Amino acid sequence: MYTILLVDDEKLELDAIARYIRWEDMGISVVGTARNGREALRMQEELRPDIVLTDVRMPIMDGLEFARKAKQFDKNVKVVFLSGHDEFQYIKAALTMEAMGYLLKPIDKAELAQLMERVIRKCEEDKQLSESAEGLKEKLVRSLAAESSAETRKEWVRRIAMLPRPLPPTGDYIVCLITWDEANDRERADVLASLASGWSELNGSNYMWEADERRFGAIAYLDGDSGTESVWRFWGKALEEIRGRTGIVLTIGLSTEGRYLEQLPELWGEAREANAAKFYEGTGTVLPYEAEPRRETAAVRPAAVAERLGHAVAHLQTEAMEAELAGFFAPFRKSRTRREAVIADTMQLATEISRRFSPLLERQHGAEAIEPDWRAITEPQSLAQLQATLADWCRRMMDRIREKDHDKNLPIIHRIRELIDARFSEALTVEELAAGVYLSPNYIRTLFKEKTGQTILEYMTKVRIDRASGLLRNKSLKIHEIAKAVGYENVSYFCSLFQKHRGVTPNEYRKKLL
Repeated sequence: MYTILLVDDEKLELDAIARYIRWEDMGISVVGTARNGREALRMQEELRPDIVLTDVRMPIMDGLEFARKAKQFDKNVKVVFLSGHDEFQYIKAALTMEAMGYLLKPIDKAELAQLMERVIRKCEEDKQLSESAEGLKEKLVRSLAAESSAETRKEWVRRIAMLPRPLPPTGDYIVCLITWDEANDRERADVLASLASGWSELNGSNYMWEADERRFGAIAYLDGDSGTESVWRFWGKALEEIRGRTGIVLTIGLSTEGRYLEQLPELWGEAREANAAKFYEGTGTVLPYEAEPRRETAAVRPAAVAERLGHAVAHLQTEAMEAELAGFFAPFRKSRTRREAVIADTMQLATEISRRFSPLLERQHGAEAIEPDWRAITEPQSLAQLQATLADWCRRMMDRIREKDHDKNLPIIHRIRELIDARFSEALTVEELAAGVYLSPNYIRTLFKEKTGQTILEYMTKVRIDRASGLLRNKSLKIHEIAKAVGYENVSYFCSLFQKHRGVTPNEYRKKLL
């Protein structure tokens, strides 16, 4: 339903138009009435009606001046004039202002209905044109933001300039990247609509678009010295208001200032980098871009940490477990390592720990009960959340170990696995393992199978194949060198065993990795 603002200085006539004409039957809702042009202009800015029906002759500000200013504020508003029989000179002036038409007093209802039908049809046409243009604008802006070619950027800027509501090709501006933790489609649409409305009020040239399902982009054109400050104030207020109203936590990344629209890809990249700092700073805040590059990796050795962390978990040492995790994540935090590198090292650590404890706990509790939350590990909102995910998982495994009633044989199993993990590259025998735990070979064969569901040979093979899979990432190592490094002198046997466990040959596996 479209909205209309009624303007007439004659109170009786204004009330009659508002109350006795069946506007709703025409698909129109009366949102306000005003007695003069000045009051009408204030109401238009507040109510943003689609249609204005205004008398021509009024005190304070007449209908013609009001219509001119109304069109300046909203060029799409549809204006219809009212006039008396003796006001032809006003009607003539009105027709030069792109008015939709005029009506003579007293209003003929049939004539009014016919005119309003034409007005609504024009509203529909303009709406469809606007939606089509806005859709094209969003596509062009998304394309420009991702473009690396200077020549192609110029083409995107040229096309944007041809739109009904283009973005200024020059002018000081910054780019913002808005993300949130969780939101469904409806919540996301509501948030975007709410932000976009306030964003355009901040500056008429400002623009906001949906970059993808989890991100909004925004361009803020700056007004003088207070431009950047006004952007910070807007986002500070928006974060608080949206969180209080919907519970959705937004994080905003801000770029440095640019001058030309062709700089959008660089500024979008800066906003993306700034937003990514939430991994260390936490969500729900505004983060400016910092030029200092983040390190690709930190001096962390997941395998060494896994050894100590596994020992702490196996011996139910909660404080030691938490200390190991804190020590593991501290170098990342200090060097501000890139999120992707942190996730990769954390996955390696979790894989090592899972491999150590799955044989011990899987038979009693099932694989799902002791598997880490891989989604939380691969999609963490922050480093603190990632550390908490691993700590919770380790506590869960420690609880499962306690549930085994402190089985006196668990330390034996753990020691056998430690020996295999440390000496898998050797021609290790069951007899040597038995000597390492001061038991007979037959006894440890039976015990290991009973407690883990695997034979010692099966576990040793799994360790070797896992290590070989990691070594295949190194292109400088030949297949026979990898085979020897994991304890196999016979390369053909190694390749056959690898294919049995991975479903592909070592060379095929390497091609997939690289």
